[in-house]
Amino acid sequence: MAFKRIHGITNEWEVSVYSSQAQKTLTFARIFTNVETAEAYQNLFEDLFSCIERGIGESFNFHHIHKKGLGCIIADQHKGQALGLGQYLNSKYPHLTSIEHLQHIYKLCQEDILEVLNKIQVCNELGAASKLHLFSLISLNFYAFTKMDCTIWNQTSNNTNASESAHANVNRDGCNLSLLAGVIRGQEFDKRQWESANVHEQYNVPESYRNKSELACSIQAEKRAEKRRKKQSSTSTSSRIVKKQKGNGHNKENAIDIGEENSYLEQQKKKK
Repeated sequence: MAFKRIHGITNEWEVSVYSSQAQKTLTFARIFTNVETAEAYQNLFEDLFSCIERGIGESFNFHHIHKKGLGCIIADQHKGQALGLGQYLNSKYPHLTSIEHLQHIYKLCQEDILEVLNKIQVCNELGAASKLHLFSLISLNFYAFTKMDCTIWNQTSNNTNASESAHANVNRDGCNLSLLAGVIRGQEFDKRQWESANVHEQYNVPESYRNKSELACSIQAEKRAEKRRKKQSSTSTSSRIVKKQKGNGHNKENAIDIGEENSYLEQQKKKK
């Protein structure tokens, strides 16, 4: 969900995927809404897949139902979005409950899980330690809590970087737009992106000569993470040194005060 591009309370919901062949994120659909309840998302998914079925001329397949088709949807921790998807699938295939459908197809962003762990770790609420232990087990054993096909689980990403990059890319064409301007500019942007991907596929001419493969992006991300870790480590070390110096300075002041008091007592004794 993008919040910056459209002015007012209307937000933009994108359906995106990273194409390893074109080495870029491509957007399939843009949906504009100002409601984020489970019922609203259920209607959203119903309209989305109905539109896709009209475009392809056949029914849309889900891997856990038809043994082919869409096997995984990666998303962030939005309760309404998850419940809406589960309710939509349950309305079409009622032999599974909404939660069971989600266990077969829905995958949470791992970074969001780690963020939850950090929040639980720093809070002082009663029972936080037990919650932290439970969420740690979930984060370390993702596959034990899902019914998704093992191959699909291992081959799909653990983050929502594709959608985040899609937000950042289209925001370059303008933010805080009217709804009509947002629709038109989004359409023009997506057209350019798909034309670039088609040129790359047909003529092997990439949009950029910079390596944007998943491996290169992962290496670059790890380098940035390592740089952040080093920066945090140096910052914490320097803060400890400053505290130690302050403590030593305080001790020196005390020592000086004690020394001055002793010399004063000696002078008084001599006078007597």
